[in-house]
Formats: sequence, C-alpha cells, structure tokens
Amino acid sequence: MSVVDAANLSDAEIIGRLAVSLAVGSALGLERELDGKEAGLRTHALLALGAGVFGVMSVAAFGTFVSDSSNGNVTVDVTRIASYVAAGVGFLAGGAIVREDSRVKGLTTAASLWVCAGVGLAAGLGFYVGAIAGTVLALVMLLLERPLARLRLGRRRVTLLVSLRDEDVLAQLISPLLDSNDPKFHPNITFRRQPDGGVEVDIVEVRLPQAKRLVAQLSVMPGVEKVSLLGD
Repeated sequence: MSVVDAANLSDAEIIGRLAVSLAVGSALGLERELDGKEAGLRTHALLALGAGVFGVMSVAAFGTFVSDSSNGNVTVDVTRIASYVAAGVGFLAGGAIVREDSRVKGLTTAASLWVCAGVGLAAGLGFYVGAIAGTVLALVMLLLERPLARLRLGRRRVTLLVSLRDEDVLAQLISPLLDSNDPKFHPNITFRRQPDGGVEVDIVEVRLPQAKRLVAQLSVMPGVEKVSLLGD
C-alpha cells in the first residue's frame, strides 16, 4: 500500500482498526481486572482505544496533505502524533505506581498500560500482526505472575516462635526437628528462659511450606502454649 492509499482509509477500515485496538486492550485489562488491580478492563480498553485513535489519525487524518513528492512541497511527518503516545502514556502509567511502606507496588500494571498503548497504536496503524502478537506475549507474561508468586512463596524463609510451659518439653520439641526426614533441613534453634519458668524457642531460616507443617505438628504437642510465624 502506498502512502497515498494509506491516507485514504475507508470508514470500515477505520472502524475495524479501532475495534482491534479496543479488543487487544480489553484482553490485557481483563487479566488485570481479574487480578484485582485498580487499572482494570475499562482503563486498559480505553487506553488502547485512545492510542488506536491517534494511530488512525496519524495515518488517515492528513490525507489532504499527502501526495507524491513531485506534486507538492509540503512535508507532513505522520509519525509525530504516534511518537507522542509513548511519551503521554507515561503519565497514566506512573499513576499506577504507589509506594507502600518499604515496597513499591503497581509496576506490573504500569508496564501493562505501556504495552497496552503500544498494541493499541499498532492496531490503529494497521499493524495487526504486531498488535495481536504483542497482546498474546504480554498476556503470557502477566499470567506467569501466579506461578512465580507460588514459587517465591515456597522459597520464602521464616522464623517460628514457640512458647513452652517448662524446659522438660524442650527436648521433646527439638528431637523431632533434628530428626527431620528432609536432609536439607538444618534449622538454627535458640531458646530463652522466661522469668516465669517458661521457655521461648526460635527456629530460624525455615522455608514457609515446611514451617506451616511444623506449626500444625507443634501446636498439638503437650506443653506447647503458642506457635507463631514471624516474617522473613
């Protein structure tokens, strides 16, 4: 398709491009919506549609100015509008990033908004392969969030705090831990005597899944008053 032909899109082609922009944005937004994020289906769909509008506009809205170089001396840079979409979406994506205590949240959603603008713009420009492939690849990465979270959770290490009534229970508590069937389980165990005669035991550097099993086992032992999981 020549530059002149591209600048004279039919109404059906324009509507089709905007529909694809809306569809790819909705696909990304639905995943974020189901994951409970603030920027969900409507935000992503509207962002992609807006980018698609700018894409179609940059191609087709300046048809009056498009001609072969031999027929005129007016030069129009039709890529300029599209280039500002990438810069403008940064303000919207930045609003999805928040700092909570010592953690930064919303980076993935901000990145998905950035991709959403890209695939919407691609659809608006008629680059359907790039729009659809970009959406599929982005969805694959977003859907990896749950398996990665489970893997991260499985590797997380915590500390068990066990409160005992007396020292006689200590040997009964420690023995099964040291005789664990897991050859990689070598907990760092410390204990503190309390003024009332009780004992507090710290079991440090325990993987979270194993720590949860230990909580269930230790909670039913005679003489154990309380078992708590402390953060990593």
